[in-house]
Amino acid sequence: MFDRLILLLPGTIDYTKFKNFFQKNDYIIAVDGGIEHSSLLNIEPHLWVGDFDSCQENSQTIFAHIPTEVFPTDKDLLDTEIALNKAVSLNISDCVMIGGTGGRLDHQLSLFMILLNHPDLQIFHTDGLTELYSLNHKIQRILEAKSFKHVSIIPITTLENVSISNVKWPLHNVILKPGKGFSISNEPTERFIHYSQEQGLGWIVMTH
Repeated sequence: MFDRLILLLPGTIDYTKFKNFFQKNDYIIAVDGGIEHSSLLNIEPHLWVGDFDSCQENSQTIFAHIPTEVFPTDKDLLDTEIALNKAVSLNISDCVMIGGTGGRLDHQLSLFMILLNHPDLQIFHTDGLTELYSLNHKIQRILEAKSFKHVSIIPITTLENVSISNVKWPLHNVILKPGKGFSISNEPTERFIHYSQEQGLGWIVMTH
């Protein structure tokens, strides 16, 4: 029985932020070139998926002992979508995506919208610097501000009865609609930020 699905995605990450991060009951999937993170993170994935178009030439030799699922380059899904589907088959509701920031904008936007296909999956997405927390339906979150300077709420669908406190511009039971900048670049004022909403899909984004 696994508690979290961990996806290692291609892209630059800050390895120092993941000390003591991984747990015994994590199910770890390397997504294509994300396999290269596993050595520096001192972890071994349970599975390696993708079309292997973004990994280094010698990776398939170095990591030949990792079970793989190989998919064609010409397909209708992102490699990350294929990996996320494992959460359903493993009955996991919590997912951590590590990496996957920067790079191609089209891939970034696709990852950002992935909640529409996984509306019940609680996702934490980080490269060790920026942190994204999924907002799913009726939810309450307490987030540690750490050294972050900005906290933004980004709706994918309309967010209803949104409240956020311990920030410079608190909100109380407001409606946030996609495409507006009203909830961008707030600032933490306390160690812990309190957030709640009644309905909708979106993200909280914490940046320096």
